[in-house]
Amino acid sequence: MNRFNTQTRRFAQAAAGAALVLASQAHAAAIDVTAVVADIEAQAAPVALIGAAVLILFVGIKAFKWVRRALS
Repeated sequence: MNRFNTQTRRFAQAAAGAALVLASQAHAAAIDVTAVVADIEAQAAPVALIGAAVLILFVGIKAFKWVRRALS
């Protein structure tokens, strides 16, 4: 059992060392997100138009029902 604990400890130390090496390299790489930000900004106008159309449709249906109820 002692040999198993020794092997497990060595494996854990090797895994921890590898994790530290990979973690130290991960922060060095900068991710360029300018293209993603530009795409999101480009989609702002179409999304606003669709939202406005849905809102106008909703208000139009409510106004039609309100006028119909008032006339009957």
